[in-house]
Amino acid sequence: MKIVISIISTLLVIINSTLLLFQYHVYSSSKEEGGQSFFYEQEIEIKLKKDKMIIKQHFSNLPKEQMVITWPISSENRSCDLSTSDSCSRLSEDLALFNEGDMDKQSISYEIPIVDGLRDGELFTGFLAKIENGGVSYTTLHVTDEVKRGGMWISGLPIIGSTSLSLIDYTLFFGTGNISELYWQKESIPVKYENDYFTVHSNENLSKEVIALLDGLHIPNNIHMSMLFTENKYNIKSSRIAFIANKGVDAIQSEIIVKNIQLQYGLNEENPLLAEVVSSFIMASPIGSEKSIWMYETLKNYFTKDQLSEWETALTKTGKLNAEKLDKLLSKVIGLKTSFFAFNGQEETEQFPLLFEDARPVYLNKLYMDEMNVVFKDGKVLYAAGPLLTELGYTLDNTDKGLYVQSSARAFRFPVHEPFYVLNEKRYDAMSEPFEKIGTDFYMEEAWMIRLFLVNVDKQKNKIIITPSDSI
Repeated sequence: MKIVISIISTLLVIINSTLLLFQYHVYSSSKEEGGQSFFYEQEIEIKLKKDKMIIKQHFSNLPKEQMVITWPISSENRSCDLSTSDSCSRLSEDLALFNEGDMDKQSISYEIPIVDGLRDGELFTGFLAKIENGGVSYTTLHVTDEVKRGGMWISGLPIIGSTSLSLIDYTLFFGTGNISELYWQKESIPVKYENDYFTVHSNENLSKEVIALLDGLHIPNNIHMSMLFTENKYNIKSSRIAFIANKGVDAIQSEIIVKNIQLQYGLNEENPLLAEVVSSFIMASPIGSEKSIWMYETLKNYFTKDQLSEWETALTKTGKLNAEKLDKLLSKVIGLKTSFFAFNGQEETEQFPLLFEDARPVYLNKLYMDEMNVVFKDGKVLYAAGPLLTELGYTLDNTDKGLYVQSSARAFRFPVHEPFYVLNEKRYDAMSEPFEKIGTDFYMEEAWMIRLFLVNVDKQKNKIIITPSDSI
């Protein structure tokens, strides 16, 4: 047992050091990109009726400057909270702003419809108002269920207490930062561990190894997370709420790291793919789904030693990320344009290979083809078929008998993996395949494109111009 604890302690030193280092650089980059210009505190009162939430949101320590309020899209009956004295002294008539003023406390109220009633495994997102350019330092959250549904509420914040009275169920949360999600489930799972960083719900007692991991693993910026040691049967995807069916040390470690990366980089919570790939490079170890690991290993195996070092440094020094920004970073490191992250982010399981693109813009006559990609693969130059052929007047239909490409005068059929094609019901032999499917898109080999679709390609220094042959 001492050996196991010693190994875990060593891992914690490495993990915490790495997370803190990358978090410092991300924080610095975020400031440079124009992050929050001020911080405020908020207290939120949520009363649950049968078919709606009634929310009162109190802001305090507000600056004197004018501030824009971002209301939840689904909110109704927006108004001032008249129950609080002077709570609306700065609220504009159209409810869009807090005007310039000295009063540092303001309150608003609104309702969020629960159209189908509260369901087991319900995750509410985007249900709270925000102040633009402001960050939340502390949040107090009161959840009062007047229907007495029972179960348990999870917000990602530490739970201060929960009770069931004769007329209501009540839960109180308090902690640093904002909340963006609120989760409810019918089964109540007891808290088996809590500290400044984690609240763990489990029906079983935690092992000494897991407790040792949680005791030593710290999340930068005191970001608190709630972990439920149970199956994620409703496929909940959340940045501060984690479901962990496998209570092993490796599974917990991976989940915590990915959630932290999502928070720090502002990555999509619905699809953890990009966060898992970034996490793998931050931790220098594969993390996540089969596709995430494949993407990590594909890049790692391609990079030279210097490129890998440059890539890892670039990740720690960047701010908010998405697929487009990752591709720009990757293109800069490699020295060639690629859309590796963008293409792989479109599909859950489809693996799009690491391909490089011609960076020159493509024009059809004088029309700029914004979605036209030209990629290099296995010594061939391939053009995205959809954008070009559509502009040339063709339709594309992918069937089990092959790809059909048709215009008013010409009809092609390209069978799958067969050495021929059909044009206007006449068969022609083909020594190679004119089309190739990459990911979910079809690409045309350049020579076949020129021959079959009667175009000319003029490759100039700063652009590529495609023109129909009959116009030259």
